[in-house]
Amino acid sequence: MRHFVSRKGLVHLLPLALIVIVLVASSLTRAEANPAELRQAQPTLTINPSSLVIKVGQNASATVTLSGSPTSYGMVCFTLEGLPTSGFITSMDPECVSSGSSEAINSTLSVEATPAAAPQNFSVFVVASSATWSERAQLGITVVPALPAWIPWAMILAFILVFISSVVVRKKRTKDSRKLRTTPFGATNPITQHRTDQRRHCLKPGV
Repeated sequence: MRHFVSRKGLVHLLPLALIVIVLVASSLTRAEANPAELRQAQPTLTINPSSLVIKVGQNASATVTLSGSPTSYGMVCFTLEGLPTSGFITSMDPECVSSGSSEAINSTLSVEATPAAAPQNFSVFVVASSATWSERAQLGITVVPALPAWIPWAMILAFILVFISSVVVRKKRTKDSRKLRTTPFGATNPITQHRTDQRRHCLKPGV
């Protein structure tokens, strides 16, 4: 009799066990989907422009934007990775931001190539991070040589010298042409007379 009752009880418990199995499977499925949902909620980091060209001795800047849902992530800080150890000065303004009600967080990255920086190409990463997540975005940097300070002055000086030389030559030609025009009728032009004397001297016998 007891054996019969236990079997009957098991028959009644079977639907309950099936319900429990379905609930457990559903919770596991939700747990597996949770990371993807969290990933979608994580903000996106972008840099505009995505590359910078900097002359030695000068600086350039880019806007770093964190978009998504920053209101739920607390304090967000920006850092820079991959920069050469010397020749550059960088700053983020602001460096850390407390998430407010805005939909995006902006920070300005400034990169200065000091005179010690060599012409080169490289990439750095801007990292935005909070207590629970971090995002990275790549920035390309090209350093080009600056024009030496004396080159513009040398070009200006060369232009002035060429201009003065052309004025002097023009005045000399004008003066010679005026001499030719003002020679009296029947008088011998000094220039022509000088050339004639040279020719006669060369034609003399024994010379």
